[in-house]
Amino acid sequence: MKSNIKLLIAAAVIVVLLVAAVVVLTATKDSGEEPAETTAAVTEPLSRLLYEKSPDSVENIHIRNETGEYDIKKYGEGQWLVPDFAVHNHSKAALDDALSHAASVTSRQVASEDAQDLSVYGLAAPKAEVTVTFGDSAKTVKKMLIGAESPSPGLSYICFDGEKKVYAVNTSDIDVFFNDRFYFVAKTVYQAKQPADENDKTEYDKINTINITRKDIDYDIVLEYDKRHDFDEMLTANSSTHVMTSPVQLDLNPDAARDVLSKVFGLTASEIAVTSPSEEAKAQYGLDDPFAVIDFDIVGGNCRLTVGKEYINEEGQKTGYFAMADGIDIIYVFNTEDLPWVTVMPMDITMTMITSNYIYTLKSFEVSTPSVTRHFDIKGDNADNFGVIYENSEFDPDSFKSFYQLFLKAPAEELYLEPTDKPADITVSVTNDFGTQVVEFIRSDNRMSVIRVNGNVSFRCRTAYTDRLEENTERLIKGEKLIDTW
Repeated sequence: MKSNIKLLIAAAVIVVLLVAAVVVLTATKDSGEEPAETTAAVTEPLSRLLYEKSPDSVENIHIRNETGEYDIKKYGEGQWLVPDFAVHNHSKAALDDALSHAASVTSRQVASEDAQDLSVYGLAAPKAEVTVTFGDSAKTVKKMLIGAESPSPGLSYICFDGEKKVYAVNTSDIDVFFNDRFYFVAKTVYQAKQPADENDKTEYDKINTINITRKDIDYDIVLEYDKRHDFDEMLTANSSTHVMTSPVQLDLNPDAARDVLSKVFGLTASEIAVTSPSEEAKAQYGLDDPFAVIDFDIVGGNCRLTVGKEYINEEGQKTGYFAMADGIDIIYVFNTEDLPWVTVMPMDITMTMITSNYIYTLKSFEVSTPSVTRHFDIKGDNADNFGVIYENSEFDPDSFKSFYQLFLKAPAEELYLEPTDKPADITVSVTNDFGTQVVEFIRSDNRMSVIRVNGNVSFRCRTAYTDRLEENTERLIKGEKLIDTW
């Protein structure tokens, strides 16, 4: 009997606990508050299309977010713009992104069927409001509120204006609406023109000249297309398509010069500072007295970049520059690494060899000192017919090749532009179909020699090389072994 009473008491306790649980759950639901676990993460997936229309049917998108509010307006068949920037090029990719996600919205989960407190989802004061007007017969309008991110990775809460049903959507589907209006202005300032058709063989991305003028150097850096590449027979010892012609004449290192020669194509700003700037705004950003001006002479169309003051980020770091491109009335911000022309120095991108004339293109070669001149005539244009004439007699071609290789190693060890009228201690003249290059070595101080190329003081190298060159000239004539160290 006592045992039965104990069982009845236990059963009664269980019933009371179950009833209490039901009461608590019911009270929570009636109050409109979700249990903590359901607001923290939506557990029941319900992926479905909320609405879908053609992006072409979008007439207007009005966006209000933390940056302000603006419109994306249709103004022609397949054409949209932000009216604030009607005269500026727009980013097609950015516009397509906004149109696509305004025209179609897909729910991944239902967060609440009837949310009584939208603040739980960040929707009482939404991060963004997006009002989409369509050009259908009903002039459909969809106003979407975008709230907080869901604890479920990659999802954010949304609802439609006037409704209490809350959805979780992919954040990637709606984050385009968090951008400011500048996001839709094109940040790419130069693209190579594309051929009209397959029969158009024009090299629109061929750079004829790059001219760099900067305040921190008292000379221009000029890079020019190496016309020797237009002649198959004019081989060179260097594969770069361009040469430096100022402040010195020197071949480029193709790897080191790659960015300087190619980064203009697809040149893209990190952000936009000012559109349609006034003269005062240009002065504010240093563009009235620029730090640098870079002129690109390109087959597909010229480009001039005017670079002003350095850009300083919120942490006080200098990370870029303000700049304008000719023909585009916008002040951009470029990251420093995207503007190699504002920091490059001549010796950063050049070869250390003073000359790169290929041996089989030579017509003559001459080495002179104050006391003697050694002149060699060259014949042939390949290894099979190559020959050397010295003092009207055949000369050992292999010995001459070894000597010429040592001359090619003449090092431009440092840039040196101070003029001198001192006579040369040793002069080398190299002649081919493109003319004669004259390289003079002038002993200077600190065991260094000044190198004058075609009359222009250009470099310095160790005098040890000059001494060895003179010594090897005599060894060559005597048929002795050349010394390849200095």
